[in-house]
Formats: sequence, structure tokens, C-alpha cells
Amino acid sequence: MEQRTYRSANEANQRGAILLAAMEKRNIPTNEHVQTVLQALAQWGAKGNAAIQLDIPRKLWMEKLANAGQNPEIATNSYFTVGHIHVAPSADAERVRAHLRQLCKQFGFILLFETIRPSADESALFWQIAMLPGDVFSLSDRLFRLTAAMEREPHVRVASLGHTHVIYQAYTLADLLREPDVSHPFFASAASFAYANGAESFFCHQRLGSAGMLVHCGEMSVGAVETLIYDHGYSLLEAAGAAFWPDAAKRHSLPSIGQLPACLAASFEQEAVWVAGTAGALWKTDDSSRVFIASRPQGGHAEPLAPGQPLALIRSTTGRTQWLNGDHFLQEMAIRLSNRRDAHAPITF
Repeated sequence: MEQRTYRSANEANQRGAILLAAMEKRNIPTNEHVQTVLQALAQWGAKGNAAIQLDIPRKLWMEKLANAGQNPEIATNSYFTVGHIHVAPSADAERVRAHLRQLCKQFGFILLFETIRPSADESALFWQIAMLPGDVFSLSDRLFRLTAAMEREPHVRVASLGHTHVIYQAYTLADLLREPDVSHPFFASAASFAYANGAESFFCHQRLGSAGMLVHCGEMSVGAVETLIYDHGYSLLEAAGAAFWPDAAKRHSLPSIGQLPACLAASFEQEAVWVAGTAGALWKTDDSSRVFIASRPQGGHAEPLAPGQPLALIRSTTGRTQWLNGDHFLQEMAIRLSNRRDAHAPITF
């Protein structure tokens, strides 16, 4: 792999934020797995804005649907979609929700469940919804466009709207832990991607697409990554590879995503990617039950990710997991790009 020069992050600021991702080796969702991640954040003294991305907790949603008089088995449908939407407390909540319901209908979704309550940090109203698409054509793209349409309403911020993941957000980790779903025994996931910001953090956290997460140090454009994914049809692995493998980007006419970040961590649908631009930016711990990727050593067997060496996780719909690092990552990226009929042609939906 070619050697690159990366922009360095201010170390003191970088230590002010916490990034912690974890994957259960059996790929079986458990509450214990989620609580392990949350407890680690608490032990590390996470105090700033907190967010955690999880697999949709389907057993929890089976209970929610049953309590609402719906068929609980709907929650096991792979296209079952969950939305976490924050509405400003100063807004006319009924008017806003009526408008958002209409948007869901316009984009071809059938609303099955909704509830509204104050968010755990009491900064907004938390509108939680569940729905099914009338058809599954271009589902990810439609969810992204629906998210954008919702956020054109000035009083609305979408935490997540997806059929694979949910994101919970709060001003502090303590607030996040007060969220009723978080304390439920059916709050379970096989993978988690958590972030807590420090007051002077150099990290930047953004939603990627409608339900993904992107954390980076630098001036990377999330919009450019989304353009690669939604307009050009690239996977997260390909889009991240374009950032750290400029020869491939030139060869396939991929648009620039901005200045190369000192650190990148992203999770989108069934893929996750990490790249440490500097020594000690990210650490991997492989224990008996799960794999941790974190901005600090987790446990006694943590090893730093080598600078510039990408690491990716791919999860199949059948439950299989695959880890790719270094040259294996680049080989997979090259295979995918070579299999495209026209690598730089935008996709028309």
C-alpha cells in the first residue's frame, strides 16, 4: 500500500472524545453486549454529546407492536423501518407530525406505530415511528430522500431513519442512559457504534445517510461520501477506500471527499470501516466474545491500528461476518470497482 501524509489531530483535544465500536463474534443480538459498550463509555468518563448506533432491537419492537395491537412478527421483516425524529419543543408538534406523516405516505411508506414524548435530555420532543415500505425498490435511497425532506421542516432533526439501524442521541451519556428503551431488557444488538464528544474535541460526528454514522478528524465532507453512495451507487467500503487510495479514485473518476482525515470511522448498513491516520488514533481489542475498535485501549490486549491501514467489517444478511484489513481491504475494493459496468456513471432511480 502507498504511504500517505496525514493531517495530525491535536492529541489533547482528541483525548476529549471517545469512539467505541464493538461486534459480537456470534453476531447474535444481546442486551449484555449493548450494556458492556455503555458501561465502557461511562468508565472512560464520557461527558459530552453522546450517540449510539445499534441494530434495530427487533425483540423490543415486537413488544412495542404487540402493545399497539399490531402483528409483532412485522418487526422481523428485513424492510421494517424505524425512525427517531426530534421535534423542537417550541414547534406546533401536531402540525409538524401531520406534515411528516404526509411525507412518509408520499415516499411510499405505511406508518404502523408512533409515539411522542420528551427526549431523555428534555431538549426536544422524541417522535419514534415504525413503518413498512409499500415496495422495496431503491429503499435506502428513498429513506435518504425522505430524511432530507423531513429536515427541510425547520423544527425537525432526524437522528435516524433506517431498516437496519437505529441511533439514540442525547446531550450527555447520563441523559442517554435515562432513555426508556436503553433500560429495557430487550434492548439488544450484535453490533454497536458509540461516540461521546469532548468539550474541546477534534473529532467530528455526523449522521451518514439516513441511519449511518461517520466520525472523523479533519475536514472531510459527509455530503461527498453520500454522493458516492446514493448518486453513484458505491458501498461504504468503496467510498472510504477512495479517500485513502487516491490512485483508485483517479482511475475510476471518483469525486474528491475533501482533505484526508487523520482518523476515520464509519458505519453504514451492513458495513463498517476504520482508518487510523496517525499512530495510536484507534485501537483494536479481540477478546473471547467480541471485537472492540476504540479511540482508547480497551482491555489488556489492545493493539493500535497501523496508520493508513484500513480495517473493514462486512456483515451478511445470513449472519456471516468478514473482517478485511490492509491489502485484503484494497483487493476487495478493486474487485468491486472492476465489476461495475461503468464505474463513474451516476445511478438513475
